[in-house]
Amino acid sequence: MKSIIDFFKVIIKYDKMLISILIGDIFFGALQPFPKIILSKIIFDYLVKGESLQQFLYIISVLVISDVIIQYVFHVFEQQVELKGQWLMFELSYKLNRKTMDLEYEMLLQPEILEKRELGLKVVSGSNFIDMIRSIRSIISNVVVIIGVTVIVMQIGFYVLIPVVLVVAFNSWINSKAKKVQYQCSVEVIPYQRRIGYLQSICSDFSFVKETRINDCVELIDEKYSGLSKMCYSFMKKIITRQQRVFRIGGITNGLQDVIIYGILGIKILIRRSISIGDFSMYFNAVSNFKNSILQIMSDFVDLRMNGLNVRHLIDYMNIEDKNKGEQKIGNKDEFVIEFSHVYFQYPGAQNYVLEDICCEFRNDEKIMIVGENGAGKTTFIHLLLRLYRPTKGRILLNGVNINEYEYNDYLTMFSSVFQDYKTFAFSCLENITLGKKVNADHVKEVLRLAGLDEKIESLPEKMGTIVSRLYDDNGTEFSGGEKQKMAIARALYKDSKIVIMDEPTAALDPLAEYDLYKKLVLLMHGRLSFFISHRLASGKFCDRILVFSKHTIQEDGSHDQLMNLKGLYAEMYSRQAEFYKRDK
Repeated sequence: MKSIIDFFKVIIKYDKMLISILIGDIFFGALQPFPKIILSKIIFDYLVKGESLQQFLYIISVLVISDVIIQYVFHVFEQQVELKGQWLMFELSYKLNRKTMDLEYEMLLQPEILEKRELGLKVVSGSNFIDMIRSIRSIISNVVVIIGVTVIVMQIGFYVLIPVVLVVAFNSWINSKAKKVQYQCSVEVIPYQRRIGYLQSICSDFSFVKETRINDCVELIDEKYSGLSKMCYSFMKKIITRQQRVFRIGGITNGLQDVIIYGILGIKILIRRSISIGDFSMYFNAVSNFKNSILQIMSDFVDLRMNGLNVRHLIDYMNIEDKNKGEQKIGNKDEFVIEFSHVYFQYPGAQNYVLEDICCEFRNDEKIMIVGENGAGKTTFIHLLLRLYRPTKGRILLNGVNINEYEYNDYLTMFSSVFQDYKTFAFSCLENITLGKKVNADHVKEVLRLAGLDEKIESLPEKMGTIVSRLYDDNGTEFSGGEKQKMAIARALYKDSKIVIMDEPTAALDPLAEYDLYKKLVLLMHGRLSFFISHRLASGKFCDRILVFSKHTIQEDGSHDQLMNLKGLYAEMYSRQAEFYKRDK
């Protein structure tokens, strides 16, 4: 019952009109069996007794017309329920995916949160949501049918229904056990299905094609896919075996039930002569409808209970508190100070800190280079600044206020970024740069020129309207890695924010192109706080300060000249890299 209440709460929240349509659908659905039940009695009685043909035709006409009207109105309501249900399913699917986009990034790394999402997706994917609407409609309609046929059958005695109730109760108990196993298996198989989904994405994602072919890892993928498929098959086998067992037992008990009912009604006709042939037909149809209605209710209840658990997961997922909201607005966005005050961070479930005792301060017009070996915490440092994670200990302050106190979207307007794992979308070039923001044609041209992508765009048949992929459009264009990176840089520049983050922004560019781009970027970043993460240390000459990360903390902090004079870690790294480039030439 709780699952039904939960489900109705969801419907009422997003589409109250569906409730009204559902009531009409249930009412006319419940009326459907009765004209046929009465019609069979009238036909048989007329054939046996030979009563007035005119009266017979009149009653038959009324019943047939009533049946046609009931069927027509029922299907009108049913169509509306299906359409409304489909719309609501799409709406909930959007809401769930929007929740995922808005949810705190750190939460999306927690397996229990991902599992709630996966189970919630089962409600709004495929036919599960529509099936739940059908189940609720079916339950209520069949309850009305049971009340109606019980009134009819009570004329010869309630005992006729006893074998039906016993058989249905027994079959429902067995079916419930089987459904419980089915649900448990469906939950346990989710981790394996998620891994299979990942392998399927590898097979279909164009970005993996070269990697899988050149490195000959097809057999590895086949091996993993085969193993996971066997695990999923073992779960499905368990489900199907239970279902077949229920079907076999149900077939036997239903057969015995029909024999008993035929026997009771046959005795009434042949021995006691207490009912007519028409009564026999009407009562047998009534009992059959009683049986079918109870069976359907039991089956729907079990299905609803199983899907209802997923509805609860959906509601729980949608109700996860977003700790990243904040309420305070940022006052002055032109002049500001950002401070890391004794910041520590470790990933959820990890034993060691990725960053330890980070203390530093930045002003609105500085250009900062962040360098260090892989795994030193450079990108994590940036993720903390962007509020993708929260510090385990310590605080990050903007103008003396903890950054988590600021309204999240207002805080993010301060930033534009290019990460090393940047993404382009299968949208037009213009949409990839503006990302739905108001289009300033002159500004678009300027950022394309600065990113070195203007000539490429002009060479395309549809120019800015060209789709950046051929995945969904045969007229689209596949850009090279360097071109995609330039597009990501153009996107960051177009946002015109106060803080710019470039995480390996030139990794796909050659050293000369990188040098030229950095010169342009430094000019463009005047008056902005800029962070550059790069392994090419020569770029540090363009920056005001260089932070050297090592052993999970900031080991050195200063300008290029200051750090070279310090003759510490940075000077050593710079000298080794310079020597490498000399030899490479």
